[in-house]
Amino acid sequence: MEKAVRPKVLGGINVKSVTGCGNMYIQLGWCKGRLFEIFATLGKAGGCATCFNESLTRSITTGLRCGVDVSEYIRQLRGVRCPTPMPFPKEDSVMSCPDAIGRVLEVYGSLTAEGMIKLVLELEAPQNGQSDEEEMREAVKRMEELKKVREESNL
Repeated sequence: MEKAVRPKVLGGINVKSVTGCGNMYIQLGWCKGRLFEIFATLGKAGGCATCFNESLTRSITTGLRCGVDVSEYIRQLRGVRCPTPMPFPKEDSVMSCPDAIGRVLEVYGSLTAEGMIKLVLELEAPQNGQSDEEEMREAVKRMEELKKVREESNL
């Protein structure tokens, strides 16, 4: 298995999850239409949980770059429990930091690049009177233009 090389720039999203260890910010990055890397940062600096999450996400990123399907990580991480879960509210209960990462991968990890752009546009874009479909077409067009510029510049 050959590990893919990380390009200089990736598109991605940042998801906040509340865990028993505090707020966790999980960053997902896409390359060539698939999930390529993941980082997780706890709101608290330092400590064992921070080191654990860094090593876990480095391992996941290595696997993603080598072709491991995101569903395998979801299967392995979902439901892992720790002594300080965040059980409420029930529909958003998080049993551990790995469970939080698994949940984020479950919801967002299978997005295509176009799906990620659509999500970002829905969350961030001001209402400009365009339909979702028009916004999506415009975003894809902008991405294609950026891709052309990048290819011409050999970035």
